Amino acid sequence: MKLAKITGVMAAAGVAMTILTAPVALAAPGETVVPAAAELGIQGEGVLPHEFQVQKTGYWCSAAAARIALTARGKRVEQSTLASYMKVTTNGLPNIKNLENALDHYTGSTYYQVKQWSTDAQLLQKLKADVVYNANRGHAVVINVIRLNGRNYSGGHYATIVGYRAGGNEFAVSDPAYAGGKLAWLSASNVSSGIKLRRYVA
Repeated sequence: MKLAKITGVMAAAGVAMTILTAPVALAAPGETVVPAAAELGIQGEGVLPHEFQVQKTGYWCSAAAARIALTARGKRVEQSTLASYMKVTTNGLPNIKNLENALDHYTGSTYYQVKQWSTDAQLLQKLKADVVYNANRGHAVVINVIRLNGRNYSGGHYATIVGYRAGGNEFAVSDPAYAGGKLAWLSASNVSSGIKLRRYVA
């Protein structure tokens, strides 16, 4: 399904969606329910429904990226809540596993995993496959990078892949460091080359 069609489905499903989500997507303390891609039946190329929010501190990129990923699943959780759950400090996220645990916790699942690969070629191949697989099922992928879209992050940074096109050769990246919130379409190889320690959460 192309992006234009996805947008149309979202608009058309706006009223019915509330009816669908009310019985099954219950909000826990500190969160509210928003439309989930899975409930809209979205599959294929395009951008998942999600809500962007710029990171609220210089060291909450992991919390902001996790929040973006959760909104694709119909959950809106405060960055402060996520930062606390993931034990984020002024030095950032202490362990990427904490992000995996937060995504599982707030979606009530055991779906997410930290993926790490041994070579650059393997990373690119697996990342493309994971982005396509996950987006087709309404899941975003959270990446840990040292370089992204012309910016360098020597200490590491987190952003969220919320869609794909060109058969998985281009990714839609939502970067909480950008206050404007504009999606960036980046080549898979460009994104892959900047990933820290060849790992991400999917």
